[in-house]
Amino acid sequence: MKRIENVILLKVIGSFELIAALAMLYFFMDEVPAVIGAVILLGLSANSFYQAHKCYLRQYHPHKTEE
Repeated sequence: MKRIENVILLKVIGSFELIAALAMLYFFMDEVPAVIGAVILLGLSANSFYQAHKCYLRQYHPHKTEE
């Protein structure tokens, strides 16, 4: 149960980062530091979604280490 909570938390964080990045691009498109910040936020958002996907895979497809 703990991993599924982590998946949900990572997806929520990624969604907020994505919304913030898109808002920065929309409102501050002509300012270079804001565009750089938005690109960084887009990267962090992608990373959050990737980590959520990895956590989800570990939840439903665990590695079997039987010897």
